[in-house]
Amino acid sequence: MGKIFYVDKSAFSTEEALKAILSEFYGIPNAVILRTKNGKPYVENGPFFSVSHTEKTLFIAFSSAQIGLDAELLSREINYASILKKFPLEEREEIASTQDFLKHWVVKESAVKYLGGTLARELQSLSFVQNCLTYKGKELPVKLTFLELEGHILSVCSEEDFSKAELIRLPTPLL
Repeated sequence: MGKIFYVDKSAFSTEEALKAILSEFYGIPNAVILRTKNGKPYVENGPFFSVSHTEKTLFIAFSSAQIGLDAELLSREINYASILKKFPLEEREEIASTQDFLKHWVVKESAVKYLGGTLARELQSLSFVQNCLTYKGKELPVKLTFLELEGHILSVCSEEDFSKAELIRLPTPLL
């Protein structure tokens, strides 16, 4: 079963949180965090994970399969009109509010992280219409899970179902 850890990000760095979680929950002491050419962090021979930050909170999702996670504050004020121009027409028609935009945005960000790409390169290839996620015109073989947690909306894009994921608030100081 997947796990989503979250913690106040002012307490420590992402790498410190990752290393503590990998040691405490996955039995990988002294983990070395590596990065793909696009900057996606990973651990050799370790579990799959994805990281997202908001203004005050760090989220890290772990899975037995490839994963992408994104989170946004539901209270975030954003002028999304210029970004929306890069969305397909059918998708733009579904977006009538900031809340709608944030849902579509976290799906696209989590999908980019799942694919291991970059937002600049992948944004226009992704479409989320009528709760169906497509990439370059083909439906992605993933499960999308939405969660609302402490004023945030989260999207998890994974081959694993995260609807019953374990949510773990990490203490500060960390473990």
